[in-house]
Amino acid sequence: MNREDVRSGRGAGAAGHKLARWLLVLAACLPMIGRAADYTIGPLPGWVVPVAPGKADAAKLGQGSDGVAFLLTDTQILADRQDRERYHRVVSEALDAHGVEAIANIQIPFDPSYQKLVLHSLEVIRHGRAISQLHTAKMRVIQREAGLEERIYDGTRTLAIFLDDVRPGDVVDYSYVMSGRNPVFGGRDFGTYELQFGLPVARVHARLLVPVGASLKLASRHTAMKPRVTVRDGLRDYTWDALDPPVLTVEAGAPAWYSPFAQVSWSQFDDWGQVVDWALPLYRTPDTLDAALQAQVDRIARTESTPAGRMLAALRLVQGEVRYLGVEIGPNSHAPNPPAQVYARRFGDCKDKTLLTVTLLRHLGIDAWPALVNTDLRRSVAEQLPSPGVFDHVLVLARVDGRDWWIDPTRNTQMADLAHLSQDHFDLALVVAPGGRALTAMKRAAPDASRRELHATYDASHGFDAPVPFTMQTVASGEVGEALRNAFASNSRAELQKNFLNFYAGYYPHIGEAGALALRDDPTANRVTLDEHYVIHAMSAPADDGRGRVALLHFPELARAMNAPDTPIRTAPLQVSYPLDLSQQTEVLLPNAWPVKTMTTRVDDPAFRFERSIRRDGLRLLITDHFQSLTDEVPAAQMPRYLDDLARARKVLAFRFWWNPALQPGAARGSWIDHMNWLMALLAVGMVAGWAWLAARVYRYDPEPAPASEHRLAGFAGWLVVLGLVLGFRLVMATAALWHMGGALAIERWTALTTFGAPTYNALWAPLLLFELAGNLGGWVFTLLVLALFLKRRSSFPRVAMLVLMSGVLLQCVDLALSAQMPTLRATGKDITTIVRAVIGVGLWSAYLVRSRRVKATFVVRHRTVEPPELPVMADPAAAG
Repeated sequence: MNREDVRSGRGAGAAGHKLARWLLVLAACLPMIGRAADYTIGPLPGWVVPVAPGKADAAKLGQGSDGVAFLLTDTQILADRQDRERYHRVVSEALDAHGVEAIANIQIPFDPSYQKLVLHSLEVIRHGRAISQLHTAKMRVIQREAGLEERIYDGTRTLAIFLDDVRPGDVVDYSYVMSGRNPVFGGRDFGTYELQFGLPVARVHARLLVPVGASLKLASRHTAMKPRVTVRDGLRDYTWDALDPPVLTVEAGAPAWYSPFAQVSWSQFDDWGQVVDWALPLYRTPDTLDAALQAQVDRIARTESTPAGRMLAALRLVQGEVRYLGVEIGPNSHAPNPPAQVYARRFGDCKDKTLLTVTLLRHLGIDAWPALVNTDLRRSVAEQLPSPGVFDHVLVLARVDGRDWWIDPTRNTQMADLAHLSQDHFDLALVVAPGGRALTAMKRAAPDASRRELHATYDASHGFDAPVPFTMQTVASGEVGEALRNAFASNSRAELQKNFLNFYAGYYPHIGEAGALALRDDPTANRVTLDEHYVIHAMSAPADDGRGRVALLHFPELARAMNAPDTPIRTAPLQVSYPLDLSQQTEVLLPNAWPVKTMTTRVDDPAFRFERSIRRDGLRLLITDHFQSLTDEVPAAQMPRYLDDLARARKVLAFRFWWNPALQPGAARGSWIDHMNWLMALLAVGMVAGWAWLAARVYRYDPEPAPASEHRLAGFAGWLVVLGLVLGFRLVMATAALWHMGGALAIERWTALTTFGAPTYNALWAPLLLFELAGNLGGWVFTLLVLALFLKRRSSFPRVAMLVLMSGVLLQCVDLALSAQMPTLRATGKDITTIVRAVIGVGLWSAYLVRSRRVKATFVVRHRTVEPPELPVMADPAAAG
């Protein structure tokens, strides 16, 4: 078991270390079974039709032969009213040494409680010559309980056959008949023939014989093959014969219910109603209870006054006091044991515990029924022919206050109240109730029925190069809460602590423990809180390009939830975890006011939704993530869209801090020459030269002064004094702006802002800073020009001053618009107010310059002195006379 298994609810019930205990229980509880007639050797029955093997297709052997060429698989069943006989023959060829190991060891399982095994043939064929090993091969009957680790004992035995002298190129041909019908099915038959496999098979032959007139339903899936039907000796003969069927493989990650292989099924149950009728006698509850059970019913009725309380008390009684152990020999494969017996011995399988729970609930006045389900097929049960063989599990449907509850007595004890009780959801169930005739849709779990809330904290307040304390708090509710609770109940804290530490070491190799695991449990709300404490001794590392250092944040649980499938190009649907609701808040205590791009990203897909938000609050970086699955499968046709959305979501997960130690406060600094941004300095000189050239051209602008008749107003007085002060203040502000820009254009700051991959990088920084540099230099040069024109009382001053003032406001607006595109430079109300004030000021001063009589009388000096024209000399009329 690893940490992720515990956190996500997988592997919580492992109990392999308790196997010896169960073996002792079984030895005490089960009768000894004789081994004298486990199997016999006999001739081929007369009803069997021999068929010839096919020939291996060399082209198809490359599709996954596994060292074996299967030439024939032949299954023939005679299902009459008295008995059931199943003939099976396999012919296979060893292509190499690996194939020899596969075909030289044969295993045939059977249930000796009702089945008889007769071995008919066993041959090794070499170079066309058959060598019988029917009497020379080593044969052993072994008690092999495949389900013992799951605490299931069904009494199955296995005939193990070990062949001598098998070589590559040899063909092994064996056949047997298994006779006997499980009496629990009341003489009815059902089954399935597989006509296609994931390995090449040269010939697949299947045959079914039933009495003429016997009720029989046939169905085929993924094949258009029709059986050949004949009638002989009172039997109807159905035969399917597939020569060289195509090899079919299913990609990893497909749902368990998905099976695209060609197959045919048959059943002597006409509909689901007949299956219910078959099950009703098996799950009949006793009218009266023995003293022990009656005492429990009386206790619950006395202590619990509500139907909900009584249902939960009965469920907890069976979950807590009756351990899970299945003795499923013969009829008990499908028939439960009496409730009194189950409670007296305090163990039982799903059938036993369900019938016991239903019995308790009914005697407590609560409507309850057994419900048959299939934990793998789930909703595809509806595609199967009706039969008891469709189901592999049974649970309880209880009705409390008009609401249905699907409860499972085989779960670990559930102490939650009714509002937080986890229910099973297998899509479809067959409720064993009188009159039942159809499958019932189970209530589908809500997307948040399995919820995990994570809170990760990294204390990097002393820097990422120092040890970083790391804590993780997990709040698990619903099914994952139960899984986490069960994991701590069945495993030692030391073992879990070690597993959890190694889980994180895969992401932070230099991590160590900083405290013991702390578990807080609220069973009523079905919520478990787990606190973990670690310290990451070396969280930072040199950047890949050698420029600075980086510290990575990892989000392993989210990454696993959004993990891409190993086989993205597929024909099978992809199974995804559902229900799954995972949220994580990551808090990083920063060493300084780290520039952080505030952002929110959302990815919506029909199969999931994911949202991440990032913001900084003072010296805290907060990252909030939420992932929720919306379905349990993704159809193959929708995989391209799903993979694209998944990639977009995973891309957002990456988060890293980048910095250059040489640029940090306190780093060793050289002379001003070492830190000069010479490129920007040369560019600034060029800009000044350009603006000076343009200012010189403007300085020579020499308009004719406005006509002024009030020469007495000429001179610097009144509002002109204020205007002069404003222009002087403007020059001071322009100089301060250039000084301030010097810090941003210093080599350290310029590199941090414009280097791709740096935490403060943005593609707009370089053009924005260059625009501001050019604007501030131009404003400074032209403010000097306007002051010069002002002091010289030049006639061009009013027009040039208005143009410079308006240009300054326009540059402010453009700068604010560009800054608004930067996440860390969002416009504020103060910025807007400043612009508005500037526009009003420019408007007022422009009106003053246009309309003021003092302005017209003062600014009359021309750039070039214009001499008054010479007047013509007029003759004195008197003198002339």
